[in-house]
Amino acid sequence: MVVSKRPKGNVLLAAFLAFATVLQAQSPRRPVDYVNPLIGTAPITDKQYLGSNPAPGEELYSGTVNPCAMVPDPAGYLCVGPVTGFDGAYHVRGSGYRFDDPTIMGFTQMNGEYSDENRLLFMPTVGAIKTSPGTRTAPGSGYRSTKDSQSERASAGYYSVSLGTYGVRVELTATAHCAFHRYTFPASQQANILVDLGTARPAVTNASVSVVGKHTLEGSQTGRNSTVYFRAEFSKDFASSGTWKDGAVTAGSSEASGTPVGAYLTFDTSNQEQVLVKVGTSTVSLADAAAHLKKEMPQEADFEAIKGQARALWSQILDRMVVTGGSARDRVNFYTAVYRTAAGPKYSWFPFYDSAGMILARGDDWVSRRMAGKGSFWGWHWGGGYWGPGNVSSLLGLYKIGFHDLDLKAAYQDLHNQAMNGGGPAGAAYRKYGYIPADLGVRDYVNRSIGLSMDDRSMSELARLVGNETDSEFFLKRSQSYKTLYNPSVGFFAPRHADGSWMPPLDPVEPHAEDVYREGNAWNYLWFNTVDMPGLIDLLGGPSRFAARLDTFFSAPYQPKVPLRDLTGVIGLYFHGNEQYRHVPYLYNYVKQPWKTQALVRRIQTELYRPVPAGLCGMDDYGDLEGWYVTSALGFLQVDLSSKVYEIGSPIFPKVEVKLPGRSGGTFVIQANHVSADNKYIQSAKLNGRPLNVPRLDQADMVAGGSLVFEMGPKPNFNWGTGN
Repeated sequence: MVVSKRPKGNVLLAAFLAFATVLQAQSPRRPVDYVNPLIGTAPITDKQYLGSNPAPGEELYSGTVNPCAMVPDPAGYLCVGPVTGFDGAYHVRGSGYRFDDPTIMGFTQMNGEYSDENRLLFMPTVGAIKTSPGTRTAPGSGYRSTKDSQSERASAGYYSVSLGTYGVRVELTATAHCAFHRYTFPASQQANILVDLGTARPAVTNASVSVVGKHTLEGSQTGRNSTVYFRAEFSKDFASSGTWKDGAVTAGSSEASGTPVGAYLTFDTSNQEQVLVKVGTSTVSLADAAAHLKKEMPQEADFEAIKGQARALWSQILDRMVVTGGSARDRVNFYTAVYRTAAGPKYSWFPFYDSAGMILARGDDWVSRRMAGKGSFWGWHWGGGYWGPGNVSSLLGLYKIGFHDLDLKAAYQDLHNQAMNGGGPAGAAYRKYGYIPADLGVRDYVNRSIGLSMDDRSMSELARLVGNETDSEFFLKRSQSYKTLYNPSVGFFAPRHADGSWMPPLDPVEPHAEDVYREGNAWNYLWFNTVDMPGLIDLLGGPSRFAARLDTFFSAPYQPKVPLRDLTGVIGLYFHGNEQYRHVPYLYNYVKQPWKTQALVRRIQTELYRPVPAGLCGMDDYGDLEGWYVTSALGFLQVDLSSKVYEIGSPIFPKVEVKLPGRSGGTFVIQANHVSADNKYIQSAKLNGRPLNVPRLDQADMVAGGSLVFEMGPKPNFNWGTGN
């Protein structure tokens, strides 16, 4: 994919739209052809969406994704891609890569989003050996290279770029545990491949490297509490090699250990000669890394074959949703969103992802394994700490949908023990007071109080499912305690002391990072409790008052005194760039004004998702930001994770054939007749051949041979979707 050297607003957008036009002209195209992993690698720069960001001395957030080559999780854990710098505040440079950086420092085999997973750095160079990457401000002080952004390309399972300083073309692909590098060198007697084991995140505490013979390198790298082992095999014998330690190069040395250490391998190359590097990795041992390499990248496997294999694995996922019609721009956004959703999460997808998107992208089997194998990710938690809720709602919702691949009674007993005794100081305070007082030293006390009550509401339903009515009534009553933090005199959930007195009124627009609210303000957390929408609507004064406050939320200007990097993608007082608020545009459905949801959702789809590097309005969070787009583009979103119900928004494609996975698999068709940029409002709908007069559907309604058919128009139909 050809892009301009600098992401300058309309110029870059024009370049990508030109590419989209080419895609439309070339038919047929497969879903995998539309994936563009460069989306989200540069920060959105439109001031209207940034609020008061960035803070003085900080950079803007990007999506913090890496355009790396990878295969779908959990098939593999590698993310083989470029890094441009590990510096930067918090997660601003979390993936180690930004499209708008003019230089590249190398290519790591692992790349995360959270400044904690950039391992095993390889870098092809030409000329004298340098042992450090240099800095972004002084690239010539190290082995960094300028990059040719016009040559930079990324697709599902593949990445490539030309290094201007050295005249080297770099191409990357991957398997589950192995990386495949293809370097095309100019003619040189000093064509090098550097392996820098001292430059990584997390910071390296120990490393070792050994040159084995004339075409193999192996070693390990330890950082924080984990070690990664690798074995690299080269397609061409080394003309010379050596190691370094503490910046001192030892020519001909075959071993080095400690930190910082590294190795160099030098080749004689003719013009446009390719040197191939296969890198096996393991978190267990060198022998395991070698075994992975032998199994996944045998000697006869060439680069194009491995690249094609990665592409085929992605196609198995992307082909599950076949789009007909719509713009190429929207198809690029859509399939890239599916790709990002399915690529993660590396840790857990509870509770931040709507179940529908993950089920459609990954399939029943994948979800069932995650349900059953709780030890492989988070486990089941009452109380999530960071935001407040644990994943009780997700467990309940998935069970309702039909995922019964776990011992529900055992899971409930574990959660019951946590709810009655766990949660640390926050849980203890909540059990004693019904909320977390502001004067007990627990951070984020308002949103965590609401979150714990959300868990209790789901606990009530779980108790009923396992036949314990006494517990069910207990947790239902305790779940209503979130209302004790609603201060009617100010109209917001607000902090109060242990003695019950309210803290002095806060500015409800002013953001908080880690005190009263987590990464938000009073307005944001007004809509937080999705598992008790009837109760919340009643608390805020009933449907009309609730809708009026939503109107204010989406229209009032956001003019805080303090910037907060997480709060981007601004529409009124709404921040699409942060994960806890993305359900809010759908809340008009609950108060019989679904046309407002339709307008808002379409605006977000159009303005805050773009097929350019600066195409995401916030951190992707391993597919959470992109995950919203997946089902929203189809026409719905799961607001209440504890339910099996999806709220309807505004579909963007004329037709999508969804291949339902599982034993009763088949095709479910979503059709939006006359849909266009102007025709964003639903005039009428039919679900499985019957009129649908409510703005929601049940997971059970998505059946093989079924359909959801919308008639779209340019003006709201105030009568559609207002039924019960």
